[in-house]
Amino acid sequence: MDNTAVKTVDRLVEILDYFTLEQHSLSLAEVSTHLNLPKSTLHRFLKSLETHGILRRDRNSKRWQLGYHLIAWGNLATESTTLREIARPFMCDLVAETDETAILTVYHDHEVIVIDMCETSHSVRLKMAIGTQRAPHAGASSKVLLAYLPEEEVVAIVEEKGLPKLCTNTITDLPSLKEELKRIRLRGYADSLEETDLGAWGVATPIYDWRGCVVGAIGLAGPTQRYSKDKLDQFVELCRKQARQISEQVI
Repeated sequence: MDNTAVKTVDRLVEILDYFTLEQHSLSLAEVSTHLNLPKSTLHRFLKSLETHGILRRDRNSKRWQLGYHLIAWGNLATESTTLREIARPFMCDLVAETDETAILTVYHDHEVIVIDMCETSHSVRLKMAIGTQRAPHAGASSKVLLAYLPEEEVVAIVEEKGLPKLCTNTITDLPSLKEELKRIRLRGYADSLEETDLGAWGVATPIYDWRGCVVGAIGLAGPTQRYSKDKLDQFVELCRKQARQISEQVI
């Protein structure tokens, strides 16, 4: 790729990155100032992006907005997420073995996000949706991801978000949280009982990539009426088994 093509790609990314939730429309002058480009040159570039559906121009305000083609790309990126693709059959196996809901989570930018789930057939079950953002300090699937972050990252999360009490057994002070994370690393799994929701329990184990870095977590969650120590031990081992098999396929 020659320098002209590289500059074009760089310019495209700069423009797209300039849009935010708070700044979802931009004038030609604003983009021109941001990129330090003449309006005439920039206008031709923006019109070209509009032709491909990457940007669109509001008829009334004449301001530029992100185009609908990006939605299609976003959906495609979601569907082709490697970890989600790899983990899905193992999550289904986990549900078949336990008859509880399996959850796949990842850590991103001080949040734990549910990227997939496979629900139990029980009428009484923990309700959760794909895309749900979970508090990093509470719940098995969150804590197991938090446990493998650098300590300075954990402190930064606590400084930004605090440790709000979400339920009966939520950890609400940093020393106790650090002790819990140390215990998770020693055991290789996390468990929770009424940390995020009344009447709910969870277990989770880490998923590793080929470098040995934690890239996600697979866990189980259900109501306390189906909870017991024996079941907890059994579910931990089943989560570990599925996590190992997923890890073997993650690049």
